[in-house]
Amino acid sequence: MKSTVLIVEDDPIIGEMISMIMEEQGLNVISLGDTGHVREKLHNNEADLVMLDIKLDGENGKDMCRYIKQQDDLKHIPVIFISASHDIEQAKEICGADDFIRKPFDLDHIIEKVNKYTRAVA
Repeated sequence: MKSTVLIVEDDPIIGEMISMIMEEQGLNVISLGDTGHVREKLHNNEADLVMLDIKLDGENGKDMCRYIKQQDDLKHIPVIFISASHDIEQAKEICGADDFIRKPFDLDHIIEKVNKYTRAVA
């Protein structure tokens, strides 16, 4: 069974680029522009990995990551932060994210990180 990656990125160009990369790797993709439907998708067991921009309109990525990691039924789902923010590594530690990818990103680096976590859940 294919792993599903939930991408939460408010920049549609970056979101589409990451989605295409994931699909080329044989993964299912759910792409959202904000955190509005993230809880629903996660509680319906629709994602095996979350790629989350830190700076989003409305609820930010840090708060969403904290929520995921505090829920007994969700905390096993890996969260990878995606951000150009200089404090991304600190945010990862504070919020409990599993990893981070700094923008601008290298395609091979994204594939390597995602493969690390999708193989673990496959």
